[in-house]
Amino acid sequence: MTYGFTKFPNTWRISLAKVRADGCAYRVAFYLLDQGRWRERVTLSTAALRKLGVNRDGKRSALQQLRKAGLIEVEERPRKSPIVKLRFKE
Repeated sequence: MTYGFTKFPNTWRISLAKVRADGCAYRVAFYLLDQGRWRERVTLSTAALRKLGVNRDGKRSALQQLRKAGLIEVEERPRKSPIVKLRFKE
């Protein structure tokens, strides 16, 4: 296992505080920022988030909070993991 750092932009910190995001939203935000370093769009699977302690309902709630904060755009796909586009990564 390798350990590294993930940038957490101030824009994200301030926006999440404004919408009073919960812990799941922060976990998902860190995951998205980490994965978003390498690609423009991130497929957000429930299995990947389960490893971070986020269940299906937590994922749905986190996406809603991140959308409300204006930090992501989500492409919903029936019966498939959503594809998330991050805004304000840098």
